[in-house]
Amino acid sequence: MAGPESTTTPGPLQGSGMWDVAVVGAGPAGALAARELARLGCRVVLLERQEFPRWKVCGACLSPGAQDVLRRAGLGDLPAQQGARPLEILRLGGWSSTAHVPLRGSLALSRGAFDTALVEAARAEGVLFVSGAGARLEEVTPEGAQLRVGLEGGAQEVTAGVVVAADGLRSGILARCGGAGRGGDGGAAGGSGREGDGGEARGGGRGAPPTGSESGKVGLGAVFAEADPGYTAGVIHMAVGAEGYVGLVRTEDGHLNVGAAVRAAAVGRGRPPAEVVAAILREASFPSLEGEPVEGWRGTPGLGYHPRMPGGERVFAVGDAAGYVEPFTGEGMSWALAGAWTLAPIVRRAVDGWSHHHLEEWRHAYGHTVGRAQRVCRGAVWTLGRPRLSRAAIRLLSVLPQAAAPFVAGAASPPPSLAGRAS
Repeated sequence: MAGPESTTTPGPLQGSGMWDVAVVGAGPAGALAARELARLGCRVVLLERQEFPRWKVCGACLSPGAQDVLRRAGLGDLPAQQGARPLEILRLGGWSSTAHVPLRGSLALSRGAFDTALVEAARAEGVLFVSGAGARLEEVTPEGAQLRVGLEGGAQEVTAGVVVAADGLRSGILARCGGAGRGGDGGAAGGSGREGDGGEARGGGRGAPPTGSESGKVGLGAVFAEADPGYTAGVIHMAVGAEGYVGLVRTEDGHLNVGAAVRAAAVGRGRPPAEVVAAILREASFPSLEGEPVEGWRGTPGLGYHPRMPGGERVFAVGDAAGYVEPFTGEGMSWALAGAWTLAPIVRRAVDGWSHHHLEEWRHAYGHTVGRAQRVCRGAVWTLGRPRLSRAAIRLLSVLPQAAAPFVAGAASPPPSLAGRAS
């Protein structure tokens, strides 16, 4: 798969003057925010630490809510153009029981394809995309924010009126501007593993243990080119066990994407990620994963993350950088896209004249969009973390799958408000 045209030399940033907005992290939240800001008349640079295309630890599912935001942004055809596959069933297994729960319009699409397409959409609106560019917030002055950007040809300084931190879990940008505070289950924010700019803890071969607290969870992921035919397309296969849960989905390229949320203690004592995932699959009587993955294994920082504020002086956080709640069937993409869509007009006003009122406006809007939408998943994740309850839930759903209808409807819906933005 060819990636979007990008630049890894200092040339385009030299003498570029002051940008209206610098977006750090080219995941779904960062790329859509950059595109929307460019459409609102801002001069935008999008900085991504990794080279594109790149794979991410993710469930690879687009919920109907995510698709709704894409339609509002004029990108409703993007999933189909990338070959996204319909997902019709959630196969939920654990403790000798299996339930088949109907889904409502979800799609399977690899992050490599999805993120690349969103970056291309941003570039089509005039956004300058620079990959291989690790950004660090150096200073914030009354005139603007200064970033130091590491490039292959040497570090460059970038000045922007506003910075959008879309650099994922434990956002380094947010930590530097003082908005991070304490994380939830995973400890202090500001660490090295970041979703948006490609900073996962990597594990080659047996896999390096990801970071996280003993009481919380971490994410694990891999992609397999060959896998048991029992993992059919059109289905989210979800295995639940005592140490966490594993989701497996066939993406548009036929590969099997594996994403898991497991207790940090399970991988914190030198136990390989592949071994932890295999144990959960066995508990659920799911087929094993044979051979070596074509991507992964990789891990993430601790999954519980709740910064004190979704921003700071001349900085707005979006996506996982603004706060993280474990998604279940693709809701994370919806939250990222809805947050970016909601944030763009607020940032546009801040570009015209910075005020702390804009940050408070974003805090309020975030709470009424993404924050409210995340509450549905909190209940599901809370249940999955308690073996007796999750065992009872799976047994109930195995004979009465329609009992999951309220959750499916809530998870499938777009965030309850998009801050007054018109389609």
